Amino acid sequence: METLFVTREARLKQRENTLSITIGERTRSIPIESIGHLVLLGEAQLNSRLLILCGKHGVRVSVFDYYGYCKGAFEPIENNPAGLVKLKQAELLLDDKRRMAVAREVVRGAAHNMLANLRYYRYRGAESLAAIIAGMQKLVPKIGPAQTTAVLMGIEGNLHEWYYSGWKHIDLALDFTPRVRRPPNNPVNCLISFLNQLTYAVTRHEASKTHLEPAFSVLHAPGHRRASLGLDLCEPFKPVIVDMLIFRMARRRMLADNWFELQDGVCLLTETGRRYVSEQFSQRLEEAYSGRTYREWIYREALGIERHVLGVAEYAAFKRKA
Repeated sequence: METLFVTREARLKQRENTLSITIGERTRSIPIESIGHLVLLGEAQLNSRLLILCGKHGVRVSVFDYYGYCKGAFEPIENNPAGLVKLKQAELLLDDKRRMAVAREVVRGAAHNMLANLRYYRYRGAESLAAIIAGMQKLVPKIGPAQTTAVLMGIEGNLHEWYYSGWKHIDLALDFTPRVRRPPNNPVNCLISFLNQLTYAVTRHEASKTHLEPAFSVLHAPGHRRASLGLDLCEPFKPVIVDMLIFRMARRRMLADNWFELQDGVCLLTETGRRYVSEQFSQRLEEAYSGRTYREWIYREALGIERHVLGVAEYAAFKRKA
């Protein structure tokens, strides 16, 4: 078990060399060596003894708030720091030409995977997606000439507008536009926001297995968030992991009313919703694609950026087959 999601109110303690989790009257002990990432999605009580145990065994602890946003993390001291990689990363960020080349590839990966999703459903009978795919294809050639990250992110925003407009053609339950983030205003926006945050937490964890500096990003502005590299790494994977999972749950009629709470125009996941959605997300991460799980592909994505930084190989974003 690489990532353990704790979705309910729980008490977490160290018990010898294990993580003890108490939910209600039930206690479960898990060997600390079997966990790499602990994600707290509900209210949790823990103490410094447990954090020391996590630090000793290299376990990251990510904490989410009531609204489903990742608000912080306990990060173990690096066991294998590499100053050379960080220096090379900084050199890349200070070289606009090199930085933009990587940023364009990140956006190309995201665009390719969004189009692959729509093509998948078009080939299965949703012919009305053809016009939307054509509209997105006209935007893709604009990625190459983009000279600033602001222009790139504008192109990506336009791609997403087209992309989200096609969801209702996949299933009527996915007719949710416009995209509303903070706070989400309907179940689909709520799912997108929550699952994007889970993906961000996982990409941060997988990137920590490399020598990359998490604050040095190429597409998102460094310093806007402390670990903005995770935001870059998310982009090619959100269509593949998050969006395809939402499509699956909607088409299989898995989205129950008790998963969501709507008050004053704000839609949030209930404890039940967080539990079921995080379970589905965990399973999606471990699904195999071309011989590797999606979790392993995320790690390889981070490793690809590290290899690019060191001049070993050109970075190529993850792209699923259309």
